[in-house]
Amino acid sequence: MIKVLLVEDNQNDARQALQMLSKAGRGQIEVTHVERLSTALRRLGLESFDAIIMDLTLVDTHGLDTLTLIQAAMARMPIVVLSDKQDETLERQTMQHGAQDFLIKGQWSDDQLARAVRHAVERKRAERNLTYLAQHDPLTALANRTLFQDRLSQAIARAKRKKQEVGVVLLGLDRFKEINETLGRDQGDELLIATGDRLRKCMREVDTVARLGGDEFTVLLEGINCKADMEIVANRILKSFGQPFLAAGKPVPVTASLGMSVYPLDAPDMETLLDHAGAAMARAKELGGNSYKLYEPAA
Repeated sequence: MIKVLLVEDNQNDARQALQMLSKAGRGQIEVTHVERLSTALRRLGLESFDAIIMDLTLVDTHGLDTLTLIQAAMARMPIVVLSDKQDETLERQTMQHGAQDFLIKGQWSDDQLARAVRHAVERKRAERNLTYLAQHDPLTALANRTLFQDRLSQAIARAKRKKQEVGVVLLGLDRFKEINETLGRDQGDELLIATGDRLRKCMREVDTVARLGGDEFTVLLEGINCKADMEIVANRILKSFGQPFLAAGKPVPVTASLGMSVYPLDAPDMETLLDHAGAAMARAKELGGNSYKLYEPAA
């Protein structure tokens, strides 16, 4: 079932659209009709819809502002725009503003309107899938390097405004190459997936856990108060690694080395912050692994 919100203040046009969708939808399209943008925004806040069909000229709004306000309230919502006349400039502008289709009233058919709704939903779903694939690691489903760096950049900007701290934990599995060669790549991949799961369970929902590549993972921590908070997190992670992992049904001991740095105490920008966390992790590995190190400037 596709749930559609129809935003149209012309009763005749609304009635025609409802009849068309009822006929062509074959019971698979459920339509809720409202006349005002303000009412549409309230309904969007109360229930979920799969698509919106809307006229840009309403009692309480007019033009592209209508589309902008809808998208501000409900980003990524598939939208089909209705227009009283052919206007190539407006059509181009609405598509540039994120609308999925542009239909002329009176020049539509039952099937065209229903098809426009279905195609809008499918195109938007495909866009979301592509965005997800571009931002997530295909093996662990964690954020990838691109998404992590974007979130870290935004977190640092917020911290700068609010005079707060941001922590980064960089984690590398100890002797993972040996484990991978001994168990085989498939079991190695299973260990990486399990590592991601354990990290997620150690963190708050607001924290970002990412896989940077290979056996390297990282965590973004906002709202920390001091380095002591970072040590609490590090000990929680190491404790979780105290339980053996399973590979082919057999327990496999796996340890990790953690490096940590804090903005702005250890670095003034994202690149330096990550470099310092990497240096701290390398130091933890040099000391035998299964431990963490806070970044310390060279003497």
